[in-house]
Amino acid sequence: MSLTDFMDIETLQEVQDSFTALTQFSTIFLDGDGQPVTQPTDTHRRIKSDRVLDFLLTDDLPSMGTPAGGYVAPIVVEGQVLGSITVAAPKADGPVPSRAHLEQLALKLGVPADQVGDLVQCAQRECGPSKAASLQFLYLLANSIARLCYGDFQLRRRVEELAGLYKLSTVLAGHRNLQHVLDTAVQAAADVMKVKAVSIRLLDDAGRSLVARATYGLSPQYIHKGPITAEKSVIFRRALAGEVVVVEDVTSDTRILYQQYARDEGLASMLCTGMLYQDRPIGTIQVFTGEPRRFTRFEINLLRAMSQLLSTAIQNAKLDGMRRDAERVQRQVRLAADVQKRMLPGEVPVLLGFDIAARYVPSTELGGDFYDFISLNGNLGVALGDVVGKGVAASLLMASVRASLRAYAQDLYDIDEIIRRVNVALSRDTLDNEFATLFYGVIDPATKRLTYCNAGHEAPLLLRNGKFEKLESGGMIVGIDGGQHYDKGIVHLKPGDMLLLYTDGLCDALNFDGERFGRPRIQQAMLAAREMTTAHDALSHVLWEMRRFAGLNERTDDTTLVMIRVRK
Repeated sequence: MSLTDFMDIETLQEVQDSFTALTQFSTIFLDGDGQPVTQPTDTHRRIKSDRVLDFLLTDDLPSMGTPAGGYVAPIVVEGQVLGSITVAAPKADGPVPSRAHLEQLALKLGVPADQVGDLVQCAQRECGPSKAASLQFLYLLANSIARLCYGDFQLRRRVEELAGLYKLSTVLAGHRNLQHVLDTAVQAAADVMKVKAVSIRLLDDAGRSLVARATYGLSPQYIHKGPITAEKSVIFRRALAGEVVVVEDVTSDTRILYQQYARDEGLASMLCTGMLYQDRPIGTIQVFTGEPRRFTRFEINLLRAMSQLLSTAIQNAKLDGMRRDAERVQRQVRLAADVQKRMLPGEVPVLLGFDIAARYVPSTELGGDFYDFISLNGNLGVALGDVVGKGVAASLLMASVRASLRAYAQDLYDIDEIIRRVNVALSRDTLDNEFATLFYGVIDPATKRLTYCNAGHEAPLLLRNGKFEKLESGGMIVGIDGGQHYDKGIVHLKPGDMLLLYTDGLCDALNFDGERFGRPRIQQAMLAAREMTTAHDALSHVLWEMRRFAGLNERTDDTTLVMIRVRK
């Protein structure tokens, strides 16, 4: 740092010259390195200048209430007189010789009588203080003190404003409710900026209208004076672009939309800037004064800093609200997932002559796959379904299909009629884009006969003697066309047969190269699983092969499998 970082060279030069003129001492200012900052005082020029001013100055110069011949230099900061420097005239018996004494001395020295007056006047001028130099130094000193006071005054204001800004940031950080954030912000902004009123407006969902969300010091009449859109207001359009707009007189500036309301409200000057989050405008903040004010650069930057704090606080409050909403939804989803899990069979049934295993692997907490076993007077109904989509909607639709199937399966014998009625019910209660694939079959353990209907589902694979047969008899998916008719198929199972029912999550599983697991790999896995001793082990092997193929690639669909082996 240098001396000139705190005082300009012109002021230093004036102080030096005035001090030299008063004291006759040769004076110069040096910087921290000992190098001259000012130029040497031109003493002769300064003396000539002071003599001219001395001649021009008269004893009639206003003394501002001081004793005769004295002077006052006021110390003024921001238009307010903080004090003054008072200088009184020298006394007659002071260090300057009196006129009578000088006249006596001149006569003793033999000076002609007609020259004594001029000689005495000259002596008094040379021996006495320079009135011009004294006045200049006096006012220079008062001005320097005023500058120091003003600097301290500005420093105190900056400290107060920064303290207020810090308080605002800590208060905003402690609030998570959006309205609390806004209400706190307008009060804090008014305190920090020392203004009459503050208004915060947020953009609506369409991003066009600015809606007043929090105000301080404004009447309801002014707040609800009329709609504000960025398109119609130059001020708000510029503010939302990131500018700080200064309006010195809100009652006459043509950019103000409602001048009469501002006049009735007693508003004078205004600052307005936008609140932007990640360069996206979310609203504006305005501060109003009751008296005309020329805003300083620091106040402008202060409002900009406040708007940035507010933008982050507002967005955090919105995100926090969204997080709380998401947590509530997540709790409901977990409850729904728990209900969905309870809807699946708790254990696989025991059927004479058969070994059965099942597995449900959801990709999310709520899925659209389901499997079910229905006891039918010694026979066993086996169902596997896949509802379009995922999440809550899919789980509700799945529950509806399962409930409908169970209801009709208990009262009807013909499988094709059961599926037809499920289709009618689902078509009546769902939208065009809501449907399901469904496979339903009934096993007669005495005859080992499987009667089934496949409504648009992935065809189950029957492995017999190393060859595969697909169970495809049925019709289209359920839930689209209530007038559809369905066919049924009959398969006579034999000892050693292996039947795999699965949803498309198995065959559609992808590896990192984007390849599908596909039906051929399912068949290879089943062939390898023939050596497994139980249906559970065989199913686990098929599922393992799929997972080994997909690796760590994220699953995008639910996977449900039912493995049925006919005991030898």
